[in-house]
Amino acid sequence: MKIIRISGMIILDDYEEICEYFGIPATCPRKIKAALSEANGDEVEVEINSGGGHVFAGFEIFNLLKTYAGKVTVKIYSLAASA
Repeated sequence: MKIIRISGMIILDDYEEICEYFGIPATCPRKIKAALSEANGDEVEVEINSGGGHVFAGFEIFNLLKTYAGKVTVKIYSLAASA
C-alpha cells in the first residue's frame, strides 16, 4: 500500500518550486499524479492535513483520486478545509 500525504496549502503546479524554495508546505496536482503513477494500481491511503487553497488545483486532485484504478482510502488528520 502506498501512502500519499496532502499537507499545507493546495497550490497550482506552477507554484510548486516557489513553495519548495521558501520551505512552505504545499501540495499540487503534479505531486499527487506522480504518487498515483508510482502506486501503479495498488491500494492507496491518502492522509490529509490541509487548510485548503486553490479551488481548481483541489478539484484536479479530487479527480485524480476519484479516477484512480486502485482502491483509495482517505484519512483526515486534524484539518481538511475547502480548496
